[in-house]
Amino acid sequence: MPQTFRRVVTGNNARGRSAVVEDVATPETGGAGNFNFWTTADGESPASFPFFPRGTDTLFRVFRIPPPPAGLSPAEVEKMAAGFFAEVGDPTTKVDTSRHPFMHCTPTTDYIMLLSGEAALLLDEGDPIPLQPFDAVVQRATNHIWLNTGKEHAVFVSVMIGGRARDKR
Repeated sequence: MPQTFRRVVTGNNARGRSAVVEDVATPETGGAGNFNFWTTADGESPASFPFFPRGTDTLFRVFRIPPPPAGLSPAEVEKMAAGFFAEVGDPTTKVDTSRHPFMHCTPTTDYIMLLSGEAALLLDEGDPIPLQPFDAVVQRATNHIWLNTGKEHAVFVSVMIGGRARDKR
Protein backbone atom coordinates (compact mmCIF):
# COMPACT_ATOMS: atom_id res chain seq x y z
CA MET A 1 0.00 0.00 0.00
CA PRO A 2 1.54 3.32 -0.98
CA GLN A 3 2.10 5.81 1.79
CA THR A 4 1.52 8.68 -0.65
CA PHE A 5 -0.34 9.32 -3.85
CA ARG A 6 0.64 11.80 -6.55
CA ARG A 7 -1.49 14.88 -7.28
CA VAL A 8 -1.05 16.74 -10.58
CA VAL A 9 -2.97 20.03 -10.84
CA THR A 10 -3.36 21.89 -14.11
CA GLY A 11 -4.08 25.54 -14.74
CA ASN A 12 -3.35 28.32 -17.19
CA ASN A 13 0.01 30.06 -17.15
CA ALA A 14 0.62 33.80 -17.64
CA ARG A 15 0.27 33.36 -21.42
CA GLY A 16 -3.11 31.64 -21.02
CA ARG A 17 -1.68 28.25 -21.98
CA SER A 18 -2.50 25.04 -20.11
CA ALA A 19 0.31 23.93 -17.83
CA VAL A 20 1.05 21.94 -14.70
CA VAL A 21 0.84 24.26 -11.70
CA GLU A 22 1.50 21.62 -9.06
CA ASP A 23 2.93 18.10 -9.07
CA VAL A 24 3.32 16.81 -5.52
CA ALA A 25 3.01 13.75 -3.33
CA THR A 26 -0.16 13.62 -1.25
CA PRO A 27 0.63 12.03 2.12
CA GLU A 28 -1.89 10.51 4.49
CA THR A 29 -3.65 13.05 6.68
CA GLY A 30 -4.79 12.25 10.19
CA GLY A 31 -5.13 8.69 11.38
CA ALA A 32 -8.23 7.60 9.45
CA GLY A 33 -6.42 6.55 6.27
CA ASN A 34 -7.36 9.62 4.21
CA PHE A 35 -5.40 11.04 1.30
CA ASN A 36 -6.87 14.43 0.36
CA PHE A 37 -6.39 15.61 -3.22
CA TRP A 38 -8.53 18.67 -3.75
CA THR A 39 -11.26 20.83 -2.30
CA THR A 40 -13.15 23.63 -3.96
CA ALA A 41 -12.74 25.69 -0.78
CA ASP A 42 -10.34 28.53 -1.54
CA GLY A 43 -6.95 28.74 0.14
CA GLU A 44 -6.95 25.28 1.71
CA SER A 45 -3.94 23.01 1.51
CA PRO A 46 -4.62 19.24 1.52
CA ALA A 47 -3.09 18.92 4.98
CA SER A 48 -5.68 21.33 6.40
CA PHE A 49 -8.80 20.08 4.61
CA PRO A 50 -11.80 19.67 6.87
CA PHE A 51 -13.03 16.09 7.24
CA PHE A 52 -16.22 17.10 5.40
CA PRO A 53 -16.58 19.88 2.81
CA ARG A 54 -18.37 22.98 4.06
CA GLY A 55 -21.43 24.54 2.45
CA THR A 56 -21.55 23.51 -1.19
CA ASP A 57 -17.80 22.85 -1.48
CA THR A 58 -16.49 19.51 -2.69
CA LEU A 59 -13.71 17.27 -1.44
CA PHE A 60 -11.81 14.66 -3.47
CA ARG A 61 -10.00 11.96 -1.50
CA VAL A 62 -8.82 8.38 -1.40
CA PHE A 63 -9.41 6.55 1.84
CA ARG A 64 -8.36 3.14 2.95
CA ILE A 65 -9.70 0.84 5.62
CA PRO A 66 -7.33 -1.72 7.10
CA PRO A 67 -8.42 -5.28 7.78
CA PRO A 68 -9.95 -5.65 11.23
CA PRO A 69 -7.31 -6.48 13.84
CA ALA A 70 -7.82 -9.87 15.48
CA GLY A 71 -8.60 -10.18 19.15
CA LEU A 72 -9.61 -6.61 20.01
CA SER A 73 -11.67 -6.24 23.15
CA PRO A 74 -14.91 -4.24 23.02
CA ALA A 75 -13.18 -1.53 25.07
CA GLU A 76 -10.36 -1.29 22.49
CA VAL A 77 -12.89 -1.02 19.64
CA GLU A 78 -14.75 1.73 21.53
CA LYS A 79 -11.45 3.59 22.04
CA MET A 80 -10.69 3.36 18.31
CA ALA A 81 -14.21 4.62 17.50
CA ALA A 82 -13.75 7.55 19.89
CA GLY A 83 -10.52 8.44 18.05
CA PHE A 84 -12.33 8.28 14.71
CA PHE A 85 -15.11 10.60 15.89
CA ALA A 86 -12.55 12.99 17.43
CA GLU A 87 -10.78 13.20 14.05
CA VAL A 88 -14.08 13.79 12.24
CA GLY A 89 -14.66 16.72 14.59
CA ASP A 90 -18.43 16.96 14.01
CA PRO A 91 -20.60 15.55 16.82
CA THR A 92 -23.67 15.45 14.55
CA THR A 93 -22.13 12.56 12.57
CA LYS A 94 -22.59 10.14 15.48
CA VAL A 95 -26.27 9.29 15.13
CA ASP A 96 -26.81 5.61 15.98
CA THR A 97 -23.92 3.27 16.71
CA SER A 98 -26.06 0.34 17.89
CA ARG A 99 -25.10 -1.82 14.88
CA HIS A 100 -21.41 -0.86 14.84
CA PRO A 101 -19.34 1.56 16.99
CA PHE A 102 -18.04 3.38 13.86
CA MET A 103 -21.44 4.01 12.22
CA HIS A 104 -21.70 7.65 11.19
CA CYS A 105 -23.81 9.96 9.07
CA THR A 106 -21.95 12.36 6.80
CA PRO A 107 -23.47 15.81 6.16
CA THR A 108 -22.73 15.31 2.46
CA THR A 109 -23.66 13.54 -0.74
CA ASP A 110 -20.79 11.21 -1.59
CA TYR A 111 -19.81 9.37 -4.76
CA ILE A 112 -17.68 6.44 -3.62
CA MET A 113 -16.03 3.62 -5.52
CA LEU A 114 -14.15 0.65 -4.13
CA LEU A 115 -10.84 0.48 -6.01
CA SER A 116 -9.28 -2.59 -4.40
CA GLY A 117 -9.78 -5.03 -1.59
CA GLU A 118 -12.89 -6.58 -0.15
CA ALA A 119 -15.52 -4.47 1.58
CA ALA A 120 -19.15 -4.19 2.55
CA LEU A 121 -21.47 -1.29 3.32
CA LEU A 122 -23.49 -1.59 6.53
CA LEU A 123 -26.61 0.56 6.93
CA ASP A 124 -29.19 0.86 9.71
CA GLU A 125 -31.24 -1.96 8.23
CA GLY A 126 -30.46 -5.14 6.31
CA ASP A 127 -27.40 -7.31 5.87
CA PRO A 128 -24.03 -5.81 4.94
CA ILE A 129 -23.91 -5.08 1.20
CA PRO A 130 -20.85 -6.80 -0.32
CA LEU A 131 -18.82 -4.62 -2.70
CA GLN A 132 -16.39 -5.63 -5.40
CA PRO A 133 -13.72 -3.38 -6.93
CA PHE A 134 -15.30 -0.71 -9.13
CA ASP A 135 -18.72 -0.96 -7.48
CA ALA A 136 -19.99 2.58 -6.92
CA VAL A 137 -22.17 3.86 -4.06
CA VAL A 138 -24.07 7.14 -3.93
CA GLN A 139 -24.19 7.89 -0.21
CA ARG A 140 -26.86 10.49 0.60
CA ALA A 141 -26.34 11.59 4.20
CA THR A 142 -27.28 8.19 5.62
CA ASN A 143 -25.96 6.42 8.69
CA HIS A 144 -23.38 3.86 7.57
CA ILE A 145 -20.01 2.18 8.02
CA TRP A 146 -17.59 0.72 5.48
CA LEU A 147 -16.44 -2.73 6.58
CA ASN A 148 -13.22 -4.32 5.40
CA THR A 149 -14.13 -7.98 4.84
CA GLY A 150 -10.74 -9.11 3.51
CA LYS A 151 -7.13 -9.51 4.55
CA GLU A 152 -5.72 -6.44 2.71
CA HIS A 153 -6.57 -2.75 2.87
CA ALA A 154 -9.84 -1.80 1.18
CA VAL A 155 -9.09 1.31 -0.91
CA PHE A 156 -11.86 3.70 -1.94
CA VAL A 157 -12.01 6.91 -3.97
CA SER A 158 -14.63 9.48 -3.01
CA VAL A 159 -15.97 12.85 -4.03
CA MET A 160 -17.90 14.48 -1.20
CA ILE A 161 -20.32 17.31 -1.89
CA GLY A 162 -21.22 19.60 1.02
CA GLY A 163 -24.76 20.11 2.26
CA ARG A 164 -27.17 17.54 3.62
CA ALA A 165 -29.02 15.64 0.95
CA ARG A 166 -31.03 13.05 2.84
CA ASP A 167 -33.30 10.80 0.86
CA LYS A 168 -36.86 11.99 1.52
CA ARG A 169 -38.53 8.65 0.67
